[in-house]
Amino acid sequence: MEKKRKKKRLSVINLGTLVFLVIIIYLTAYVIQYLGKETLAIYEVSASDVSEEMSKTGLILRQEALVNTEEKGYVNYYVKDGSRVKKDGVVYTLDTTGKLQSYLDKLLEEKTAVSDEEKQKVYEDLLTFSDSFSDNSFYEIYEAKSEIDHDLMSYTDTILADNRENLEEEYGSGSYLEVKAGESGLVSFFSDGMEEVSATNFTSEDFGSSSRMKDLRSGEEVAAGSPVYRIVTGQNWELVLPVNEDEYNRMKELEKKEVRTVQVTFRKDNFVTTAPFACQKKGGECYVILSFEDYVQRYINQRYLSVRLKLSETSGLQIPSSSLVGKDVFTVPEEYLTRGSNSSAENQVNVLSENKDGEEILTQVTVTRYRTEGNNVLIASDKLKAGDRISDVEKARTYTLKETSVLQGVYVVNRGYAEFKPVKILERTEDYCIISAEDSEVELYDRVILNSDTIEEDQVIY
Repeated sequence: MEKKRKKKRLSVINLGTLVFLVIIIYLTAYVIQYLGKETLAIYEVSASDVSEEMSKTGLILRQEALVNTEEKGYVNYYVKDGSRVKKDGVVYTLDTTGKLQSYLDKLLEEKTAVSDEEKQKVYEDLLTFSDSFSDNSFYEIYEAKSEIDHDLMSYTDTILADNRENLEEEYGSGSYLEVKAGESGLVSFFSDGMEEVSATNFTSEDFGSSSRMKDLRSGEEVAAGSPVYRIVTGQNWELVLPVNEDEYNRMKELEKKEVRTVQVTFRKDNFVTTAPFACQKKGGECYVILSFEDYVQRYINQRYLSVRLKLSETSGLQIPSSSLVGKDVFTVPEEYLTRGSNSSAENQVNVLSENKDGEEILTQVTVTRYRTEGNNVLIASDKLKAGDRISDVEKARTYTLKETSVLQGVYVVNRGYAEFKPVKILERTEDYCIISAEDSEVELYDRVILNSDTIEEDQVIY
């Protein structure tokens, strides 16, 4: 009797253990499946602007020349650096005796204060430097210092011009030579020795030149034949940008699209303008040449300029690139779509087929219609395949379905399930796409599946 009780108790224990093990196995499998399943992510569509830009440093080419003094002596300028002088206008005086230099030193000793005009110019130089400075362009500190030195020296140069009557009264008009400009233009007192470089003779070595603009004003006696100023005779100038093959081809694409100008931002002072451009290959190298008809005075003492070109700007809706999914669709003439018996929408096609007796029969199939392209419509249905014939009953003609094409779209989950919506891509990067707000069925603030490869169309999400 006792043996039977033991067997019965043992059977009960084994059954409980078995149920417990089944539950453990089920939970373990569920956890493993959950951990191995990719998490579903949802993205809210937003508005966005995407700009394609190119940053380069270019070489300035101008109509310019160095002017040398014909005699030795002390040079004192009558004009400020960067100012315009007319033909036969006095640019500088040449003191061959040294008397004017003594008179100038006396005037400088009497100048004990900085004028408001001088202060304003220095302030503008500092403001320009502050707006354009970055940690990657520390050299601009030295350029800013040079600009301030140049401005202050320019005011010193004009002291003699302001005291011309006193000068002639004390020393006589023949005590110095007045040197006049041979042609009108902008006067600069800086040179880098590259005035002869032009659009026809520049080389790739010119872009790696270490030459810098040097001040021609020394205060010392200069020898005959020494350069004393540079004159820029034309308003037109060019900025030559060295580019790689891909950048060159991108600019050529713009030319093919009849885009003739590009927006230019000068990084030195963040000045923005537009300029015509041309693409050129020379000596095996690629260049983009920007042409300007103004602003030559703004950068008269610069040889190299860093610029940012805006090649394109696209406005639309932003979606992640990973949300894109392709859908197979047929292209059919729009007149082959018809209404169903219980519907007012033209979302049916009449499919021709044969029964087992070889008789031709007509079957209506419901399709999903997507984008209209001219006289054609993109449709999809699981009941259609390439080679099927559809009929236009009214005109007694047929159309054979060709191979499918792929329509780009996303899965929208506003209604709790994955609904395919076509999109028109305007710009695409590795991470994001800009789609057309007008030609896409996706709207602002729609919720789309971020990782589209984790679900299927019409799958319930929540």
